[in-house]
Amino acid sequence: MKKMIYILSSLAFLGFGTATIPLHAQQHRHHHEQGTSMKFHHMHEMINHAVEMAAEGSNLIMLGEMGMSPGIDEMSIEHGRHHIREAQNLINRVLASKTMKELHQKGLGESSEMTYTHRLADKAKDYINLVAEMHSVK
Repeated sequence: MKKMIYILSSLAFLGFGTATIPLHAQQHRHHHEQGTSMKFHHMHEMINHAVEMAAEGSNLIMLGEMGMSPGIDEMSIEHGRHHIREAQNLINRVLASKTMKELHQKGLGESSEMTYTHRLADKAKDYINLVAEMHSVK
């Protein structure tokens, strides 16, 4: 039960957190070229989507484990595992993206927005890894 509470509270934290930096960045737009805050916002949305994928994958696995619909339960479990694996991949793809590299090259690697983005990604990875561990997804 403690794990489930931790997972749900992490999900709430990550879900609400995605909007804070883009709004903050808009107030300080003069520090960056036009559209930079939107690039961060889109990365945050992708990270948030990965968390949602992992949560949905977990739901599919738990539903399938109930064994109430033979034939579909196995499909639900495998699809849930696929969601979790893809969520892990999505975070890594965002962090290794061309956009992320360009922002670092422009000197934004130490900006508050970049620091927040990396913290958000790290917390999302922690959550997704907990979900993967809970369901033995490799």
